[in-house]
Amino acid sequence: MFVNHYEHSLDSKNRVVLPAKFRNSLGDRVYLAPQDNSLAVYSEAEFQRVTERLLALVHSGELDPMTRRGFAANTVEVELDTAGRITIPARLREFAQLENDVVINGALTYIEIWSRPAFEAMEQELTAVVQEQFRAGGKIN
Repeated sequence: MFVNHYEHSLDSKNRVVLPAKFRNSLGDRVYLAPQDNSLAVYSEAEFQRVTERLLALVHSGELDPMTRRGFAANTVEVELDTAGRITIPARLREFAQLENDVVINGALTYIEIWSRPAFEAMEQELTAVVQEQFRAGGKIN
């Protein structure tokens, strides 16, 4: 499981270090995909699960086949180096507006990489949504 968030920076070669707590669950290779205003980082097992679900939705007619093409065309496979860094390609950096400061966020079954300004803007909304859910008697266990 991936929980908590960490602040990091892209280096001069557009690499970012993934937190050690996250690396233990990832393996040597991950998949980067555009998502919302961030990048999703999937382990091989989670990527397999996501693509199987996507294909099932396309085959059932619930999802346009162009979504499958777009997802595949914009996802890249990258390897972690010995320091636990991944290189983020230019088109994905541009999509997520990643410059120097980034936030690596645990999203339970995968990881998200956000620009720090985008994450900080969203963080206030997240706190409000969670507080409202629990005030309304919502339970997660």
